[in-house]
Amino acid sequence: MLAVLRASRGQLDAGSISLALARRWSAEGDQVLLIDADVSGSRLAERLGIELRADFSPAVRGMPSLIVARSRLTLHLLAEHCYSLDTPAGSLWALFAPYSPVGAQLAADWLSERVVDLMAVDKERSLVTAMAMDDGALRLAPVLQASHAVAVIAPVPSVDAARMLRASCREAGLLGFERNHRLLIAEGDCPLDADAILLETGLHFAGSLSMIDDSRVLRSQGGRKERAFASQLDEIAARIAALMNIYAAEADHLAPLHPPAAHPPAAEKTNGVTAVAGAAAANGAAPSAGLGADGSARPRHDRLADLQSAFEGIS
Repeated sequence: MLAVLRASRGQLDAGSISLALARRWSAEGDQVLLIDADVSGSRLAERLGIELRADFSPAVRGMPSLIVARSRLTLHLLAEHCYSLDTPAGSLWALFAPYSPVGAQLAADWLSERVVDLMAVDKERSLVTAMAMDDGALRLAPVLQASHAVAVIAPVPSVDAARMLRASCREAGLLGFERNHRLLIAEGDCPLDADAILLETGLHFAGSLSMIDDSRVLRSQGGRKERAFASQLDEIAARIAALMNIYAAEADHLAPLHPPAAHPPAAEKTNGVTAVAGAAAANGAAPSAGLGADGSARPRHDRLADLQSAFEGIS
């Protein structure tokens, strides 16, 4: 599992870069699942549809329809609710977030409740999850902890910027994870070498990407700038893939003593629903998660029912 986060100061979109990485791996013959979990309402499905002149509405196939299905998250169920972006050599499924920030936040909470299922899906189809760092890292803490690697996209034009990024990562809880490996995809020119980046940010350097218009990233074709960007992305994709193989082997060898656990933010009311990230169970069973109106713990099945009912109301 790979999680890709866009830093608050970043300009390159995490969803677009995640899609580009997923396309690379699919083109090499891999089976990939892209999950758009950006809680900011980045409307990746709409932007991609404009560029490819296609309809990828999440209301038809996507996170809303998947949640309302009220079934366990399996490959068979995902096949019914994902759009196919297959390449000639491999298979690429895309599960898009709702357009509205409210719906996207509910979807992120739902994903956090299903992290054990996501880990099982990742064994059959490489999982790439895109999100924003600010609110997404907190809501999707269980997904981040379960990921073999977390890649942060951010500009690092100076030592001061690197230190600010480290502070942002600390606030988002990224530097508290011990088991997964944290990477930096730098936007634009970066004067620091890999050792300095690790020292100042706490992130391992995966490579740099030149600044390019988002629409050109989504089209995945074009002129000289696009080819240069694609070459950079290919190097980063190859480096991440190699590291992921190592990290996955480490994870299999050293099974976690504790399950991926959430460090949820304070309860937040969204359309009458308390949105709080849940925690995965050590043995795969459903733990208690979520808070009631009085702040007391509520059963997980009640929490999921709230999310599903909310989606039925807004989808």
